[in-house]
Amino acid sequence: MKLLRDPLVVFLLIGGGIFLLYSKLNPEESSDEANADRIEVTSDIQNMLISEWSSRWNRPPTPEEFQALLDEHIKEEILFREATKLGLDQADTIIRRRLAQKMEFLTADVASLEEVSDETLQSYYEENSANYRVEPEIGFRHLYFSTDKRKDQAASDASALLPPLNDGSLSFEQAVEQADQTLLSAEFTPTAISLLGRQFGKDFAPAIAEAEEGEWFGPVTSGYGLHLVKVTERVDGHLPELESIREEVINDYRYDQREKLNKQMLDSLLDQYEVVIDELVPETENTEAP
Repeated sequence: MKLLRDPLVVFLLIGGGIFLLYSKLNPEESSDEANADRIEVTSDIQNMLISEWSSRWNRPPTPEEFQALLDEHIKEEILFREATKLGLDQADTIIRRRLAQKMEFLTADVASLEEVSDETLQSYYEENSANYRVEPEIGFRHLYFSTDKRKDQAASDASALLPPLNDGSLSFEQAVEQADQTLLSAEFTPTAISLLGRQFGKDFAPAIAEAEEGEWFGPVTSGYGLHLVKVTERVDGHLPELESIREEVINDYRYDQREKLNKQMLDSLLDQYEVVIDELVPETENTEAP
């Protein structure tokens, strides 16, 4: 049925099922006030405690461990009820947020149940292809000239090395000896332009992005100082094949579905409430006249 394919309908069905299950596991909450002080540890609750223990420790609890689980459950139930009687749950931001998160987790479970068809995934991938495009990369060598050490001489010292570097009379290794030392690697394998911008500064990446391969040029300004640069390799930006990043795309699709489902749920619930927002009265400091 098409109706059962609607994520919101599935969410409401699951929510209703959880409510019924909770009522079954906690029958004392739906009983009359005469049984308000009765704690019934049903077989369902006991099996749940055993299951949780087994999942954590990969074995069932011993009789002593099971008794400790029961004792802890009863203690927690008593403290929860007493805290509720005192209204300790009413104005607690952490509890509010936790319960709100649990509602959102319901939609996450619904989204994860959906089988993503190849057609759906392909369509989602094409619609969001910009998110998966691999940006261009550049590999290069560089020589560093410190503007702190060389002051106004940094630019002229760097420029003086360009002719011998390009005509081959000065090797890269020899030029390194004449440049300044830095913790940066002197050679970079192909690296994304945006990453170079974060590492060298906003002016560096654009300056080398369009440079020709195989020719030393500069000086180029970075956040460290000045550089002579030689581009050694370029990798064009491209959109990878869907199959090579399939799991990533599926995860993104399900995340987006959870977000949409959360919004649908909230919009649907919001229609059931009347929201009244008082006019804000700005707080003022109490000041006494001198």
